[in-house]
Amino acid sequence: MTTPPTFPPADPSGAWQQPAGYPPPTPGPVKPSRLRTGLVLGGAATAALVLVGGGVFAYTTLDGGGAQPEAALPDTTIAYVRVDLDPSATQKVNLLRLANRFPDLAKDLDVDLSETADLRELLVDAIAGSGECTVDYAADVEPWLGQRAGVASLPAAEDGAEPEPVVVLQVTDEGAARTAIESELGCGDGIEPAQVAFTDGFALITSETLAAADVATAAKKASLADDPLFSAGRKALGDAGLVSVWVDVQGAKGLLEDSLAGQGDSEETTAALAELDGVTSVTGALRAGSDHLELAFAVGADEATLTPLEGSGTSLLTGLPDTTLFASAGTVDPAAIDEAWEQLSTLADTFGSSGLGGLEDLGGLGGSGDLLDDDWSLSSNPVGTTTLPTVTEAECAALLAQPEYAADFSGLGLTAEEEAEYKRTYDEAFMSSCTGTDLGLGADDLGTEDLDTDLGTDDLYGDDYLTDDPYGDDLLPSGLGFQETVEELEKSFDIKLPEDLKTLLGEQIVVALDSAGLDDISSVTGPGDVSFGARTIGDKAALEDLLGRIDAILVDAGADKLSSATTKDGLVIASNDDYAAQLAAEGKLGTKPAFTTVVPDAKSASSAVFVDIDAIEKIARANIDALGGDDSWISYVAPLQAFGVSTRVDGGHAVSSVRLSFD
Repeated sequence: MTTPPTFPPADPSGAWQQPAGYPPPTPGPVKPSRLRTGLVLGGAATAALVLVGGGVFAYTTLDGGGAQPEAALPDTTIAYVRVDLDPSATQKVNLLRLANRFPDLAKDLDVDLSETADLRELLVDAIAGSGECTVDYAADVEPWLGQRAGVASLPAAEDGAEPEPVVVLQVTDEGAARTAIESELGCGDGIEPAQVAFTDGFALITSETLAAADVATAAKKASLADDPLFSAGRKALGDAGLVSVWVDVQGAKGLLEDSLAGQGDSEETTAALAELDGVTSVTGALRAGSDHLELAFAVGADEATLTPLEGSGTSLLTGLPDTTLFASAGTVDPAAIDEAWEQLSTLADTFGSSGLGGLEDLGGLGGSGDLLDDDWSLSSNPVGTTTLPTVTEAECAALLAQPEYAADFSGLGLTAEEEAEYKRTYDEAFMSSCTGTDLGLGADDLGTEDLDTDLGTDDLYGDDYLTDDPYGDDLLPSGLGFQETVEELEKSFDIKLPEDLKTLLGEQIVVALDSAGLDDISSVTGPGDVSFGARTIGDKAALEDLLGRIDAILVDAGADKLSSATTKDGLVIASNDDYAAQLAAEGKLGTKPAFTTVVPDAKSASSAVFVDIDAIEKIARANIDALGGDDSWISYVAPLQAFGVSTRVDGGHAVSSVRLSFD
């Protein structure tokens, strides 16, 4: 009988010693074939997915105390997933009540979600149901299975070999557990005795190439639970929840680098891996309170990585109106803008475009190259006031083939024949207007009002046909490269990029959409009827100067100035004057219970997002009722209250929370 390799292997050179607090890089990806596919081995590995898919989460206060699987694993572990199925009575009730708020969830999943349900049984039944064998939970599993399980990835026993997967199961009866595990509950070919070992109430299950007893011995000497990197991540995260994960980023990075060695790494892959240089670990948890579900992460990193993520005072979200439907706020790092601008410049040069086409035409079409191709230009087609003699049918047909110009009459309640007729009329009108053969179409052509305004040539070409200017109303000449466009913007309009972009974003910015006025969508006739805008904290004088330059450009082009307002520390720009005034004032969103539940760290958050799901439901019901639509789908949204995301820097970690609250 071949003796399984020892773990960790003896190495006088010290190659497997843990450098600077990190496990060593390990070559080769993990292949599922390294473990047998029986119920027990596959169960713990898929537990998290089964629970997430079924909407079953729990708080770490569900934790009944006692030893955790990480205590049975060595500190060289690279990645680890833990599942805890031991809720206290109160938290278990809260968990199942949340699950039962979704209509027919128990029926759809065919599971028992009553308040007396055994979460272990739910999990085992779900896993067994996905296989080809039958397992009696009460007879085959309950007598020996504890409340916790884990699956981990360990360094390989030999250089060049694949990393080793290890499954950890809490057990209450070692004898019964060994019998069940080695037989794989009749669901596989069986497991060799050397692949199973017990330590401090946990069963360790390994592959054929690794002795489970060696893993237990290594864990006794130095466990994952006592590893400083692991402990720091858990401390920053707080409650570990029902399902938690941990990854040693540098160990995983080394594994990826070794597995890609000799395969001709691309520059993109190398750059992506380099982005991880300052990151040490990722710790995550799924947990649930009495009225919300949460996915939380703590990312350990060095100071250089974390500094740009630090907040600059209380998030602007808290001062928004309490009628806010959606908002996103964040701290802005000027260095990140410079980096992004450099990447945009490189991308634009690579693809031969200025990357600023949307700025080249107030008509909204961008430069002439945005319409057809880089060589086609309205500027090279002199036109009069009523005809476009050099615009060919082929060029117009190319325009009509683009989605933004194609007619869409869906949702108007037309029959198929009516819709086909309307489309035919629209296409004829478009081609006629585009080629210049008829610029005076009447309202009766489509049965709608203001056709000659909606479909006028100036909408298609940004008023190019009304001027002798070789560029028409294009803000910039066509055919400019990225840097040439930037220089032309500064020369013609005194817009300096990326400097003015950094001024506009300031130290902190929030973008918001209000729910006011959306109860009747049919009354919305333009952007001014919807309340949306942005508020910036930054250099007030510089912001006002930039606003003045932008307004001057708009006025010269015959457009209205932006709706704006100043604040003590910045500037507001909005879709209408009333909302600009609201954004400039101090609102009460930060005191709204729905907000505080899903954005708990608003005062220290460097970035945050808030969505009022109750408001979305109300707006949907109002508009569906008015239009006579089907509202059956809303029953799945009705239990939900709000959604929020927030990130803050806490010591050596960036801590993020994603929350979904319930009414």
